Amino acid sequence: MNKTIAGLSASKHLDSLFVSLIGFILILIYTRHSGVGISPDSIVYVSVARNLNAHGMLIDYNLKPTVDFPLFYPLFLGVTSFISRIDPVAAGPYLNALLFAIIIFCTGKLIDSFTGTSRYYKLVILLSIAISPSLFDVYAMLWSETLFILLIILFMLAFTSYLKTRSVAGLIGCAIIAGLACVTRYAGITVIATGLMMMVFDRSLNWKKKIFHGALFSLVAIALLAANLFRNAMYSDSLTGPRESGITSLGDNIFYYGKVLCSWLPFADQYPAVYSAIAIILFVIIVVVYLKRSWFAVNYGTAENCFAAFFIVYTVFIIGVSTLSHFEQINNRFISPLFIPMLITITCWVPGVLTRLPVRQRSIAFAAAGLVILGFQVNELRKLYDMYQEARDYGIAGYTDDSWKKSQTAEFLRQHPEIFKPGYGLYSNAAEAAYFNGGLNAVSLPHYNIPDDISDFYKKKGMYLIWFRAIEDPDLITLSALRKRASVVKQYSFKDGDIYFVKPGINP
Repeated sequence: MNKTIAGLSASKHLDSLFVSLIGFILILIYTRHSGVGISPDSIVYVSVARNLNAHGMLIDYNLKPTVDFPLFYPLFLGVTSFISRIDPVAAGPYLNALLFAIIIFCTGKLIDSFTGTSRYYKLVILLSIAISPSLFDVYAMLWSETLFILLIILFMLAFTSYLKTRSVAGLIGCAIIAGLACVTRYAGITVIATGLMMMVFDRSLNWKKKIFHGALFSLVAIALLAANLFRNAMYSDSLTGPRESGITSLGDNIFYYGKVLCSWLPFADQYPAVYSAIAIILFVIIVVVYLKRSWFAVNYGTAENCFAAFFIVYTVFIIGVSTLSHFEQINNRFISPLFIPMLITITCWVPGVLTRLPVRQRSIAFAAAGLVILGFQVNELRKLYDMYQEARDYGIAGYTDDSWKKSQTAEFLRQHPEIFKPGYGLYSNAAEAAYFNGGLNAVSLPHYNIPDDISDFYKKKGMYLIWFRAIEDPDLITLSALRKRASVVKQYSFKDGDIYFVKPGINP
């Protein structure tokens, strides 16, 4: 009897395992040309991981303690590199493929717990995840989101289990996962907020237990983040690195948020006029559904509702923080943690409704649902194929693509580091590229809106400047601004960059 039950349990997850394998292979195929994609953020993670193994210190390519990013992802890369003896960049495609496969498998386990679900629904959702252009955009890169999204799914698994048992041990397990999410990305605070929201709106939990469990969960979950922020305060004037006030309005951020959501849906991305409307309507529907489940205590303590809660919390957080703080415009990378929650929240009710319909209506409904599924997945495959065409020919956009591999400036830097005389600073408009592609530790040019940094820069007796023409960072001081306050002499020139000697205080 036990063998029979074990066999049924194992076969129950074979479909999840199969789709996970598909996802694993597709990521490897996608990154085959040039390996995992590398952005400026990726170089920070890689340099910290390398320096952790080489020097036992959490320092970046500038040999300074990293505070702009939480520590868990570079620590994760460092530990996996130490164990495997493979550099994080070389291991990146396999590591990302494995994380992606685990996400698919764990999502399958969550779907198995849904009310009134079916195996066909599970396959449709898992295949939609495995071919998602939104997720491939992330899992083709060495970004902390790759681990962050997995921690979100693991939290859903753990919290769903806690809702069934209400055990303190289960709650502490949830808190530890939420804490790890916070030190993977600062946005991980939304995972803690999701757990608290689920407890606060849970009408089946008495207030004494609700307060005790909420306090315990918060204290354990916040401990790792507090330790990370305390460390940052020891090395920096700010807890999370320099942050600037927002310059994008709330309305614009809702538009950009809606633009990303519409890019996931067939045809919707072709009509910018509806971006904000679709974002608001979808958000309101999910809020109403969540509150209805809470009020009537129907299907409240379920994985489906956990996904809805996270969608609400993360949406409010990402739009709010984008309005209050200035950083990169809301894009797919920032919103990607919502892809699986959104997909599940707007579809999880379908299997139950279809099975309750009369036979004749059910056939029509199944046909209509099939057409919607076909349209959605054809749209995903078309976009993914277009992305693959570019990645296959040129590599993943970033510092490992063909343009950087063939960079004359970077090749010269690697071969002739002796040209930089001791006693002078080394600066660049892309310090991460000087490190990753040129093998040198350079300092970034100061930001034009930070007067103290600019003042310190012009007090130096002289410095070398590596200028990459492919990089355009509007936040940094420009060459024309430099020439107004310093002698800027070109020493070497290449197709894609130049090397200057800069002597401040001399009127050119």
